[in-house]
Amino acid sequence: MTQSALIQGGSGGLGRALVNRILQSNQFDQVVVTGRNIQTIDSRDPRIIPIELDLLSDQSVVDASTAVASQIDKLNLVVTTAGILQDESLGLKPEKKLTDLSRSNLQTVFSVNCFGPFLWYAALGRLIRHREPITIATLSARVASIGDNRLGGWHSYRASKTAQNMLTKNLSLELSRTNPHAIVVGLHPGTVDTDLSKPFQAGVDPDRLFTAEQSAGYLWDVLSALTPERSGEVIAWDGQTITP
Repeated sequence: MTQSALIQGGSGGLGRALVNRILQSNQFDQVVVTGRNIQTIDSRDPRIIPIELDLLSDQSVVDASTAVASQIDKLNLVVTTAGILQDESLGLKPEKKLTDLSRSNLQTVFSVNCFGPFLWYAALGRLIRHREPITIATLSARVASIGDNRLGGWHSYRASKTAQNMLTKNLSLELSRTNPHAIVVGLHPGTVDTDLSKPFQAGVDPDRLFTAEQSAGYLWDVLSALTPERSGEVIAWDGQTITP
């Protein structure tokens, strides 16, 4: 039976490391890898199917989902790595206080962290709506936990990831009604040494600052051990459930 995986944002950083880990597992016959620029996707492995996708474009989401559906019948693993915390070109950075909020920055952060991934899942349609085992994982963050929030700040990032977690729970319940084998989770990758985290690494314990390869390995171990009973949870790199 053909097994197919799809990694959104698999052209660099943690996404590429996850693609490599999935290929090394030899569990999948086809691995769809998306990127905003198809030329940045490493497609030397014959199992890789490169697809161009920009989650901020509704037309790109439609076109990409159509392209995926033209080449495979169903998906057994879907991982979405989309995330934005700051962008100097947009004047976007984590807010320290409420008066730092702006509508445009809120819209940008929510569009990338929350709207994009779940509009993507909606567009995939029948590819994820079947009765065979499937795992859908969206990268989340520990700072999205309301119960664990003791510092405040980072308003748009925290809120967008918290909203993402609610949609994760909703999708887990929706798919479970027709597929008891479906698993839908959020994944916290830890602090990964990528462009997203570089400005905020000063206070991080060196033992808890992971390379992309380390984090991908931890996340793959979590994914490999998941059961439907954990569907709807947000799970950290070490396998622990994060308080909502």
